[in-house]
Amino acid sequence: MRINKSENKLNFKSLSMLSKPLGMFYNTNATIPTLIIESGVTTGRTHEANKKGGKIEASERLVEQGTSAVIWIYGVQMLQKLGEAIGKKCLKTNDFNFDIGFDYLRNPLENLNKTMLKFKTANLLVSTAIATLFIGFGLPKINHFITKKMMKKEKENNQNKKPKKIITLQEFKNKAKNISFTANIYQFANLLENNSAARLLITDTGVVGGRYYNARNKYEKKECLFRDVSSIYFYLFATQHTVKLLNKVTSNTDIDPKVLDATVEMLKANLQKSNLTDAHNFLNKATGSAKLKDLRLIDTMFKDKKIITLDEFKEAFSGYDLKADLMSKLQPLLGGKRVLTKTQATDILKNGWVNNPKFLHSVMEKATNGAYKEKNRYVSAKKVERIRESINEFILQVQRKAEKKNCAIDSNFVENIAKNNIRKSFAFYAIGTAISIYALGFLIPKIQYMIRRKLTNDDEFVGTKDYK
Repeated sequence: MRINKSENKLNFKSLSMLSKPLGMFYNTNATIPTLIIESGVTTGRTHEANKKGGKIEASERLVEQGTSAVIWIYGVQMLQKLGEAIGKKCLKTNDFNFDIGFDYLRNPLENLNKTMLKFKTANLLVSTAIATLFIGFGLPKINHFITKKMMKKEKENNQNKKPKKIITLQEFKNKAKNISFTANIYQFANLLENNSAARLLITDTGVVGGRYYNARNKYEKKECLFRDVSSIYFYLFATQHTVKLLNKVTSNTDIDPKVLDATVEMLKANLQKSNLTDAHNFLNKATGSAKLKDLRLIDTMFKDKKIITLDEFKEAFSGYDLKADLMSKLQPLLGGKRVLTKTQATDILKNGWVNNPKFLHSVMEKATNGAYKEKNRYVSAKKVERIRESINEFILQVQRKAEKKNCAIDSNFVENIAKNNIRKSFAFYAIGTAISIYALGFLIPKIQYMIRRKLTNDDEFVGTKDYK
């Protein structure tokens, strides 16, 4: 089943102007959310460093944070592309357009050339290692060298009784732009390629060790260790935890706007054909039901398995062949066979609007940009399950809102709930991002400088103590 892309965009825009920017937070490989956080962190840490340690410490924070951000966000991909360019010449191929992740539902590896698979995996690991080593070991050396030069120049100016001159932040920023920075191994490499948060965590692990090792004295070691370790939570988890908490408090649904768009279109189409008005009937029609004995049989079939073959399902249940065939095509062949998850098998037995395979195909098409049906692409089973769960959660949200307001459910009601959901979700992600920026850019530095004062009894930049 192929979805028209222009049609996709039209429907998507019609739901809310916030849908597209909100969608970035649901894309694990999106760089803009990380870039927003890093911009705020670089600004905050440079400002706080200038207040406490002066312009020299501010310069170090600007170079360290700004350069690290660029490498965290773009460095691995740039090195990967360079490696692929070499690989194309060596292996005489132009096709590195495949994923190397796998799980119990999808396994693109069985369709790949082993030599190209090994090369791409090695390329990703080496690219990450180079970026990590540069941030953890190369960048501190560069920073220390620049600081020494700045302090030497300041000392010479003082000896010659010339007006004291320290490079300004803007001048240093302009100069910094000229610094060039040129349970499975496949799952690990897939994370590096397709998950910006994982790249950040993995490079951070090496960076913490590198910065600690290269710190110039015991005071700087303690500061680096506190700052970098305490930062990991706010980089990787704080925003999501904030959003989860706010969604729970407000009974909002955490749903990808692309999935929400497809769900709203489906509900509107079915509501226009139906005479439903009350919340109870809406829920029954939308989510459907199945015989208790059939559900028990499903539980038995999946007792020790995460998937079954299509043939196993057909042998156990008759009269569902066409629907089962369509449902099994929500993922490519696995080991040459069509398979089903427990959720998919249950959906076949139910007759609700959300259990329609054609609708689920349209959802997956939008949510994965068509990757769900490609044999060389990897969409995790966890993501598939989360997409399906979020649809039911939104159906329940609509039903609860209608019960609370004691009103009928029609197309306008559903669309208004969806738009309000998007507005809230966008606000929650903005709040979560703001909390992360504040903690990383201002709160952690303030605590860091409190530790400094307790250890040294002054606010002087500890990194330059040995130079004096």
